[in-house]
Parts: sequence; C-alpha cells; structure tokens
Amino acid sequence: MNIIRAIRLLRSQPPMRLSINTVHSGPQSQPAELPAASNPLRPFYFAVHPDLFGQFPREKKVNESSLKQLNGYLESIQAGCPHLPPSLKFYIRENNVNQDNRTGPVGFKSVQFTILSKDFLTVVEEILSSCDLPTCHLEKLRSTQPTKSTAMPLRRWDEAVVHDFFTRPGSHRNLRRSQIKKDIRLRSWVSTNMPKIEKRRKQSQTVRDTNRTLETKLCGDYGVLSVDCDCELGCFIVKSCLQSFLRLCRQHPDMTYFLKGKTIMFSNNYSGVSADGQIVLSHEDVWQHWFMLISSLPRYEAVVEHIPVLEKQLSALMSQVKVRRDCNVATVMAVSYAKWLQRLIESLQLDGTEHFFSVGNLSKYRIVLQGENSTLRLSQTGQFLVPISCPPSQLVHFIRRKLSDSQYLLQQYDRDYRVEGEEMQRCREVLELAALRKDHNVSMPQMISCCQRLRHQYLELSPLLKGARLRVTQFYSITQDGDVCIPWNWRM
Repeated sequence: MNIIRAIRLLRSQPPMRLSINTVHSGPQSQPAELPAASNPLRPFYFAVHPDLFGQFPREKKVNESSLKQLNGYLESIQAGCPHLPPSLKFYIRENNVNQDNRTGPVGFKSVQFTILSKDFLTVVEEILSSCDLPTCHLEKLRSTQPTKSTAMPLRRWDEAVVHDFFTRPGSHRNLRRSQIKKDIRLRSWVSTNMPKIEKRRKQSQTVRDTNRTLETKLCGDYGVLSVDCDCELGCFIVKSCLQSFLRLCRQHPDMTYFLKGKTIMFSNNYSGVSADGQIVLSHEDVWQHWFMLISSLPRYEAVVEHIPVLEKQLSALMSQVKVRRDCNVATVMAVSYAKWLQRLIESLQLDGTEHFFSVGNLSKYRIVLQGENSTLRLSQTGQFLVPISCPPSQLVHFIRRKLSDSQYLLQQYDRDYRVEGEEMQRCREVLELAALRKDHNVSMPQMISCCQRLRHQYLELSPLLKGARLRVTQFYSITQDGDVCIPWNWRM
C-alpha cells in the first residue's frame, strides 16, 4: 500500500536539521528591528534572544513567537495606536545556583506576564522587573520625558477598547459578556462608533491593498497558485506573514520550486499540508518550521494524491455514501485524514459489509470523519458525524435509525443554503457593503433572518453601513481591521 508506506516514512523520518550557516544567515534568526527608543530593552533582548537557544528548539520557538508579538506592540505604542495588550511567555537562560559546579546542565527560567500599560517606559520597566533585570538606567530616560507623559494602565483605556478585549472570539474572557449592556441598539451603536469605524477602516484598507500587492508578487515571481488565510487572522497579521514568507523565498530560492501551482494558507492553528493539498503555515511558527515543511512537500504528495482513492473505497464499503470533510474546521491535515480513512476502512473490512448493503443505496447521504474523541451523532445539516473509533455494528444501527431524520435535514440544509446565499447577496447590494460574512456559531436560519431585517431597514442603515465590512456574530464589536461585528438578533 503506497499510502501506508508514505505515512510511515513521514512518521519515521527524523526532524530536518539546518546547518549553522543556514540558521544564522536566514531571516528567521533575527527578530524584527525596533526603533532606537527600544535601547532600554537591550538587557532583556540579550537574555531571551533566540540565537542563544540553538540547542533548545522548543524554548527558541516560544521566545521567537513572543518577541514578534512584543515588537509589534512596542511599534504600535510609538505609532500612537496601541493594540490590545498581549500576554507573553519567555524562557530566560540561567546558570546553576552553585557556581562552583560548572559541569551541571544549564537550566531555563520561564517568565510569563501581561503588559498592562501603553506608556513605553512603563512597559519596559514591567518587562525588566518581571525578568529580574536591572531598571536603574530607566530613571535617566524618564527624567528626559515630558512631564505630561504618564503611564496609562488598562483601567484607563477607552471603553470601546476594553469592550473589544473582553469580547474577542475564542477568548476565555467571553464569560464577561454577561456584564455588557444587553439593550444596545444597532443604529445608535453604529452612530456612536462611526469615527472609530472610519479610522480603522482607512488604516486596514491601506494594509489590504499592500497585502494584495504582496500576494500578486508571490504568485507572479514564484508560481504560487493563490494565497488564502483563516477568517480569524487580521490583515495586519497576514501582512506580516506575507512579508516574512517573501523574505524566506528570496533567501532560499531553491525552496520555491515546490511552491509552483500550490495554494498557500496562513493559519491560526498549526502548520502542515491539508487534505486538499494546501500548504498551511501557522503565523505563530518561526521561519525554520516553514522552511522545513516546504522542503518536505514531496513526501506529502503521495498521501494527498491517495486520499480520493481512500474516500472512494470507504464509500463503496458503505453503500456509496458520500464522504465529506468537516466544513467547520479550517483545515484537515492530509496525514491525519488519511490515517482516519485507512483505520475506518480496515475496521469495516474486518467486520464485513453486508450490514450496509441491506440498508440500500446511501448515495443521498453524507458522512464526515472525525477524531476518535468525538461522538457519533447527526449534525443539524443532516450529515453523519462518524468518529474513527466507532464500532461498525453501532455505526450501522445508528444510520438505520437516523436515515429519515438525515434526509429531512439534508433537504432543509440545501434549501437554507440557497436562500442564505441569495439573502446575503441582496443585503450586500442594498446596503452597499464592502463585505458580509458570518461566524460559524451563527446558523443559516439566524443569518437569513438577520439579512432580511437589515434589508427592511436599509433606508436608515444604508447611510451608516455603506462601504462597511459587516460580520454577523453574537455580540457588538469593532475589530482591529475595522470589521463591524453585530449580533444576528440585533434590535433597531
């Protein structure tokens, strides 16, 4: 079996090692340069610089990722538009307490802190103090600052920034949403926040134009088919990823041979090759991991090419049921997905397939494979969500019981899918929106209702939302990209 050999090869292959010249000559070994005002942080940089952790890849990856976030935040402070305060973790190299015993191993101290100020010197002092580094040199610098320059802790940030901070999608702070006023009205909220919406929209539009230029250059110079990204990634992060990837291509031209005809996707989760053959690059990974992944692409091609064969084989064993991939997951990695298919196929072959043939032709129905920790269930869209650890007899019994329910839900899904697309298109045209999308936690009936009500109020909303990037979710918010988030059950 070619697929089994390919998977075993990927799993048994030792991690690629880069030469010293490659690591230190490439862009990945250097953090982003800061202005001269960052000189007070030099003791900190000397303690956490990734080049000091060449033999410790885990600590090096953490420090390099945190340095990217810290440098971006310091630059935003000096630009006068600080982002939301990041929570950072660093490893600091420290010698043994007993200095006489120099043969012992060198250890690391983990330091984790959250920046609670948008004053530059206060941020520097917080960082140095958290790492037990001297701060006496800051007094001279502080004396040269204007007297009006004072620290501004988080509690003094404007209400909208705090609102964004506690309502970001995926944040554990979403528990605080219950404390936000629930009687917010759409028209008054948009009117009140219009200056901020316009400001962020103009800033993000410049970045989006830059991103399109970088994407065109990447596709034209290196033969990349297209560039995509997770919907959760902001345009500022995408710009940083594109710039980093272009620098990597310039410094490693031999690597670009593998990019021809491929789709690059910047992810919010992890790097790898998707079941569709996309090259998925996590924005949190350092450039060495990007380089190693792209250099290993030939090993993944056999897996990606064999996935449709495995899907057809599984479909044949299950009376021609359609095998689909989970649309609620941004990317399904090729190696993991191939292992899921192979495992379920072997399980069905060992148990026998006569159970499925007795059910009849299942070509109208759809199954979605999921990890072994999931549960066997019928989704709201009518698809059978099948964990790979599910016993065949239990799977057959469940499908038999839920066939009528699945058929009804599939018909309703197909109808709602068509209506939702039509309503979203009409809403974009009537309100003259630049973009309209929804979060995964907003169902199709909810989105249809939201769009219909927006269209009915177009006389009052069109002047306010014209040209806006509207995002339907569960709460009110304005993203850093200038997207206007509104709840699906908004009130006028």
